[in-house]
Amino acid sequence: MRIGIITAMPEETRAVVRAINGARKSLINGFVVRQGSCAAHVVVIAEAGMGFQNATAATARLIHEFSLDMIVSAGFCGGVSPKLQVGDVVVATGLTVVSEKGLDDVPVKITAFGRDFVASQADEGRRVFGGLFASTPVIMHKKLLASRLPPATPYPVVEMESAAIALLAGENGIPFVGLRTVSDACDEELGFALNEFCDDRMRIRIPRVLLTVARKPRIIPQLIRLARNNRVAAASLSQAVERFLVVV
Repeated sequence: MRIGIITAMPEETRAVVRAINGARKSLINGFVVRQGSCAAHVVVIAEAGMGFQNATAATARLIHEFSLDMIVSAGFCGGVSPKLQVGDVVVATGLTVVSEKGLDDVPVKITAFGRDFVASQADEGRRVFGGLFASTPVIMHKKLLASRLPPATPYPVVEMESAAIALLAGENGIPFVGLRTVSDACDEELGFALNEFCDDRMRIRIPRVLLTVARKPRIIPQLIRLARNNRVAAASLSQAVERFLVVV
């Protein structure tokens, strides 16, 4: 199969690249991708940047430039369920957009590839769960988000790209899989607005990070903890992507 994998941030991209054999960066009609292989699959990785707009643009370009048999939204997520730990793997069994207006379920058929992967990994004793991906157009506190979800929602996580990716995949008849690893547990609320770190295209910029830290030194302990959690999530993501590509 030819599989497209879309990430949002450099840390996620590096984690996915570690799972791919000989991934090489290339420029295709002005579009930067990394191409490699794993388990006889051709894999194309695109780093979109954060948010719906970036995810939509990257997905559209990937679909236009390559004949894809599957699209995977891969990266980190925030745990909304208290049962989820940092480093846990969550595969989308459903998607919804959560905004100030409420919930808007994403009408995309979830491929059996994801469900089968969850079942096989759980049988091997790994912390891999099927859950609801709650995509938000803006940063939202987890407690507020959790209060808007139905009480029986299975292993919900929050992120900012998968709904947009899944919609375009569905419109083009391409199977979609969401595969994320938890980088922050349900009780970890950010002490800063993520857009304080980003430019107007929702890409993290070091000068803006340093400026925010200078203005809010109280967030330094949290940033250290989040950096440690990201390393755990990245290692878990790399292993999960490789295992998924082997069994798909």
